[in-house]
Amino acid sequence: MRARSLYPATFLLAVAWLSATGCARPVKPPTRPKRAVIVVLDMFRADYPGRLRLPALEALARRGTVFENAHVGHLPATTVVSHQVLPRGLFPRNLAWSDDLYRDREGLLGEPGRLYDPGEFDLTRMRTLLSKLDTAHVARIFAGRGRFLAVGQKDYAVNAMAGEAADLVVTLSGTQKSDGPHGPDAAGWVHPVGLGLPTGWPGKPRSRFWLDTRPAYGTEDAVYRLGGHRTVAGPDPDRPGGDAWVMDVAFHLLERHPDWSLAMITLGAVDRVGHMYGADRDLDHPNGSQVHMRDLLLAADAQVGRLVDFLRRRGLQDETLLVITADHAGMGATRWHGMDRPGASSGNWIWGRLENAETEAAIRAPLLPLAEAGLEAIYSDTALRLYLKPDADLSRIVELTSALPGVVLVAAKRETPGGYFYEPVFSKPEGLGARERAWFEAMTPGLLATWACGRAPEVVALLDEHTSWGQPGDHGGAQEAVQRIPMMFAGPGIPVRRVSAQARLVDLAPTLWALFGRTPPARMDGVSLVPSLR
Repeated sequence: MRARSLYPATFLLAVAWLSATGCARPVKPPTRPKRAVIVVLDMFRADYPGRLRLPALEALARRGTVFENAHVGHLPATTVVSHQVLPRGLFPRNLAWSDDLYRDREGLLGEPGRLYDPGEFDLTRMRTLLSKLDTAHVARIFAGRGRFLAVGQKDYAVNAMAGEAADLVVTLSGTQKSDGPHGPDAAGWVHPVGLGLPTGWPGKPRSRFWLDTRPAYGTEDAVYRLGGHRTVAGPDPDRPGGDAWVMDVAFHLLERHPDWSLAMITLGAVDRVGHMYGADRDLDHPNGSQVHMRDLLLAADAQVGRLVDFLRRRGLQDETLLVITADHAGMGATRWHGMDRPGASSGNWIWGRLENAETEAAIRAPLLPLAEAGLEAIYSDTALRLYLKPDADLSRIVELTSALPGVVLVAAKRETPGGYFYEPVFSKPEGLGARERAWFEAMTPGLLATWACGRAPEVVALLDEHTSWGQPGDHGGAQEAVQRIPMMFAGPGIPVRRVSAQARLVDLAPTLWALFGRTPPARMDGVSLVPSLR
């Protein structure tokens, strides 16, 4: 489609006349930014802006560079992994945890070999693990030049991207019990927690930044419940929740600390509703509750618009690089193999003994033979990740996994003197549609290679484009709908253009280092996108 001019012809003629007569002296815009803001839209599909009018994202696209072929670029495509990849430019195989389950092979947290849920790690534990790595977090670009803040509703997303580098970290607490530290009036409410909180935070129960998690808005029977105003804004304009809460907190911190140089903001509402009601499917077939994907997409877009306006009003727009992307996309499963009962989300994802989290005591019937063959734990979404006991019957595990509904590839982890790799031991791409099969055959080898390491699962099963073993809407796997994400840059030195070259999350960190004229002090797996930008 031919791009239309943003300015009428009369305006262009006027500018030309003023320039010729010396009445206009164009000010050369800066070519290198001084600070950066990265916004991560959790579970945001690349096709959402084309299916729904999102004014703020459209306006950014008109003044920056859009990568039309951006994708996650690694496995698994999940929040707790991607938020670790994004600021460090490394594949999961080279990071502290490589999956939504963590095998502590070195005994860093306790007895060697035990399994943990990294989504339950607090900031201190994440920092302990990340400090063992030689990585170059993008915050080091700004060392000594200003503060780095990380904000979002999901503690594991915020902590993973903040890691060892952030000066200010703000997320939400777990739901307070009636006998909690703030007494019975705090039951069902959450409040800001984190690192470097302003004096007086979290404040009295039910004060400005406290959120009520009790409203269900018709989601009482959903397999993955709403979480009240942790997810959605709610009716009280003086205490907005959801993504509006995140942006309010970010603005509060940026105003209190004008010396900031890097802000990473993650918005989680779209992800929550996407899991509950089938991601993009809810756009065409809205669910019966009061919470719909269309409204959450518009709300997320509105927060991006608020951020742009915030920077403009404070005179920071011309010196700030703004990046918009997602940690993963998502797909609505038409063939769903999870437990369909209220609040069953955790049991749909995880089975097995974990050291730091309770899981469902009973395994789903189709997976029971796997447990009998030596399965120790499994993580299920749009891929299956199998962690095996030392004496597991691998051939039997592969046979049983290959027969599960929706499985198109099974790969077993192998170790060589040069490292680990995943070897396909079963493949049946005939069950894929033509487009998905072309994507699968082109992308799967590279995606598997980003994952293979000692901590990764012993067996991985990839699923077709219709199947989820986790939630009605889910992610994690190699499907195109899960991998395709938005990625756009706007700010000083960024041209207005659309780029067809591929871009991955792992490429974001080296791109930021290049845009700020710095050389990363540690190796990265990603490559700079600056040649495509220029």
